[in-house]
Amino acid sequence: MNNVLLLGWISLLLFSASLQAAPLSPEEKAFLERHPTVTIAMMTDHPPFSFVRDGQVVGFEHDLLELIAADTGLAFDKEYGTWSESLQRFRRGEVDMIASISYRQERTDFARYTEPYYTLPIFVFVRDDFGDYSGIADLAGLKVGVLRDIFYESDLREAGGMELVRFDTHQELTRALVVGEIDALVQNLSNINHIIKQRAYTNIRIAGELNLPGLGVEDLRFGSNARQPALNSILQKGLSDVTPQEWESLTAKWLDVRNLEPATGIRLTAAERAYLEQEGPIDICIDPNWMPFERFNENGDYEGISADYFALFEKTLSAEFRPVTTETWTQSVEYLQAGKCDLFSLAMRTPKREEYLDFTDSYIKTPLVIATRADVAFINDVGDLQGRKIAIPALYAFAELLENDYPELDLIAVEDIDAGLDKVRSGEVFGYIGTLATIGYKLQTEYTGDLRITGDTGKSWDLGVAVREDRPVLYGIMEKAVASITEQERRSINNKWIAIRYQERVDYTLLWQVVGFFVVVLLIGALVYLKQASLKRKLEAAYQQAERLAVTDKLTGIYNRHRLDQVLEEAIHKAERYDEAFGVIILDVDLFKEINDRFGHRTGDLVLREFVEVLRANCRQTDILGRWGGEEFLIIAPHAETHALLALAEKLRAAIETTRFSEVERATTSIGASLYRVGDTPDTLIKRADDALYDAKRQGRNRVALR
Repeated sequence: MNNVLLLGWISLLLFSASLQAAPLSPEEKAFLERHPTVTIAMMTDHPPFSFVRDGQVVGFEHDLLELIAADTGLAFDKEYGTWSESLQRFRRGEVDMIASISYRQERTDFARYTEPYYTLPIFVFVRDDFGDYSGIADLAGLKVGVLRDIFYESDLREAGGMELVRFDTHQELTRALVVGEIDALVQNLSNINHIIKQRAYTNIRIAGELNLPGLGVEDLRFGSNARQPALNSILQKGLSDVTPQEWESLTAKWLDVRNLEPATGIRLTAAERAYLEQEGPIDICIDPNWMPFERFNENGDYEGISADYFALFEKTLSAEFRPVTTETWTQSVEYLQAGKCDLFSLAMRTPKREEYLDFTDSYIKTPLVIATRADVAFINDVGDLQGRKIAIPALYAFAELLENDYPELDLIAVEDIDAGLDKVRSGEVFGYIGTLATIGYKLQTEYTGDLRITGDTGKSWDLGVAVREDRPVLYGIMEKAVASITEQERRSINNKWIAIRYQERVDYTLLWQVVGFFVVVLLIGALVYLKQASLKRKLEAAYQQAERLAVTDKLTGIYNRHRLDQVLEEAIHKAERYDEAFGVIILDVDLFKEINDRFGHRTGDLVLREFVEVLRANCRQTDILGRWGGEEFLIIAPHAETHALLALAEKLRAAIETTRFSEVERATTSIGASLYRVGDTPDTLIKRADDALYDAKRQGRNRVALR
C-alpha cells in the first residue's frame, strides 16, 4: 500500500514541478465567455476519487475541480453514471469532459487529455482458495472480471486464454468474485480495497500486480472534447496552477494512509454530557461467540471488531463501556430485556426488536451466506432449502426475517455458530445460515475441508448499536458516536480482523489444506468437477437474475411498484432522522390511451420503453426511477429543495418534448412534483404529487406543477 501511495505522490510532485502557470490566451478567454459552465461525466463508485459518502458525492477529483474552478473561472456541471455510461456519453459528445480517463491512442479521435493527476498500479484479485499466482498465464481457462470499457480490457483480450466477464460497477465486480461467479478480477487497489472493507468480505486477496507488455499503471486524467482545444488548455493551466501545498493537502485528505478522512469531533449536548458523568459505566451485551465480530476469549476478555470500535468510542466520548459476561446470544438478549445491560454492541433492526430497542445507523455490513458439507453443490436460492433442516442461532435477527419470508423453511435454533456448524458436519442439519465474515472465520480455523460456503442468500446483515428504548439520551450519544467513525478508523479496525494478504510465494499451510480437500474431488474425475463448476456458475447467474426480477418492472427494466414503496419508506425515515430534504415526481405520457387506440399496444409498449430511456438519461445519478403503474412513473429525488426539484422536472419535460420517438414521432409528459414535509407518510406525499400531476393536465398538459 505504501508503494502505491508513493507512486501516486511522486507523480503529483513531478507533474506540479514540470508545468508552469500561464495566463489564459485570447482563445481560452473567448471559450470561457461562450461556455462559462461545462458538463463533466463522473462516477459515484470510484473511491477515493469520486464516491458517495453521507448522501453526497465527494472525493479527490471534486476538490481538485474546485481548485481549477477558482483558478480559471470555469464552472462544472457534474453528471453521474457508471464508467461505461460516462465514456459512451463522452464519446458521443453529450458531455464536454470526463474524469478518471486513462490515455489510449484509439481514443484521441474524440478526446484530448490533460497530464495525469494521479497514477495507480493495477492488481489481480482472487479468492483465498485460488492457490499460487505467478503471472497472467495462471488465469488461462478462467473467468476474469473487469469493469466494462476499462482501458486495459483490450490488452487482456490480446493476452488470450481467459474468458473476460464485464461488469458495470465495482460493487457488482467484487461481489461476483466473492460468490464464485468469476475466478479473478482486475482493478486498481483503491476501489476494491474500499469495497472489501466496507462490505467485510473475508475471502479475497491480492494475487499480484498485473504485468502485460506495454501496460503500466492506471493514469487518471481529465479528458475533454477533441473539437474544443481551448477547453483542454484551460484545464491543463488550471492543473498547473495547483501549488505543491495544495497537492499535499489533497493527498493528505483523501489518499494518505495516516489520514484518509478529516477528523470528526463529537459534540454532545449538556444533557448527554451529564448522562455520561452521572450514570457511570455503560453496560453492554455482546454475542460471546461471533468472531471476527466479537467474543469473550479464553481469558474472558472482550475482543473482535466491535470491541475495537467500542474502545474508540471510549476515547471519543470519554466514557466507560463495561461488557456484561454471558454464555450465549440468547442469554445476552435475556439480560438486556431484564435491564442488566444498556445496549447491544452489534444488532440488526427487526420489527420485533424495534418494540424495545432504538437502533443507530449500521457501522458494519456483511453478506448472509449458506454453509453446508463440502460435497453439496451450489445452492441457487434460499427457497431451494424447502423441507431441509437449516440451523441458525436462536433469537438472531435473520431468524425472524427468514421465518417471515420463507415460512416453509425448517429452521433449527442452536446456541451459537459452533453448535450450528457441528450439526452440519454431523449431518443432523443440511446447512447453516450466517454472515460471510463469521462463517469464513470458522471455516479457515476449525472446519477446513469438512464444510464450505455453497450459497449466497443475496441479503446483507446491517449491524449497528441497539440501545434500550428507555435510554433515549444514551441512544442520541451512540448515534453521534457511530456517525463520527472516520474512514481511516474503519479501515484500521477492519484491516486488523479482516486481512487482505499479498501472496507472491506459496502459503504452504493453506495450500496443503486446500489440496487435501481437492484431491478427493479430482479422484472422482476432472470432467465431473468442471461440469459442476459450470452448473454452479449458471445457477448463480440465474439466482442473480431472479433477484433483479423481484424488484424490476418486466416491460421497462426499472424498479417496480413494490420496490418503490420500500425506497419511499426509507427516504421518509432518513428525512425524519436527519432532517434531509427530498422530493418526488410523478409523470406520465400525455394522451397515452390515444396512442394505444391508434397504433396498438405493441407500439404503446415501445413508447413506454423509449420514454424510460429518456428519463434515465436525464435523471441525476442519485435519483430513484420506477414504474408506478400503467403509463405513470415515479422519481424519488434525494437532497432536493424546491429549486432543484423543479429544475429536474423541467429538464425531464423538455427532454421528452424534444425526443423523436420511433413510431409516434412526438410525445409529451405532464409532471407533478412535491417536496417532503414533516409528518408526511408515503400516502400523503404521493397524494400531493398526484394532485399536482392533474393540475398540470388541467392547465393544458406538457407542463410541470408543484404542490
